Amino acid sequence: MQILIDTSIIIDFLRQKNKKSTQLYKLVANDNQLAISILTHTELYSVKSVWSSKKAAEELDKILVGIKVLPITPQISTMAGEIKVKNSIDLIDAVIASTGVIEKLPLLTLNKRHFQKIKKLKLI
Repeated sequence: MQILIDTSIIIDFLRQKNKKSTQLYKLVANDNQLAISILTHTELYSVKSVWSSKKAAEELDKILVGIKVLPITPQISTMAGEIKVKNSIDLIDAVIASTGVIEKLPLLTLNKRHFQKIKKLKLI
């Protein structure tokens, strides 16, 4: 199954000592195909520790090797604007949500309340 994952899923994996208990580990162990929005990619690389710790940067790079990065298309961009206005959510979450809707991918997030108003988006 192909699944769009939110930034929170990867951050949770990076923070946990017991990686096997994380959602990301379970998804990979079950051979799911994972995807992220390019804005999730940007969020992950905008953390100070990635740029101040070679180990943190290498760990993030290693995680992202097996994850497909989806671009923002004009259709995703337009829908993100509509989602942002109609649901009063921040722009990054609106882009992630519209990516899920347009690509017909369910979204796995630890922040369901950010996305639950969006009727066309399937949450896991």
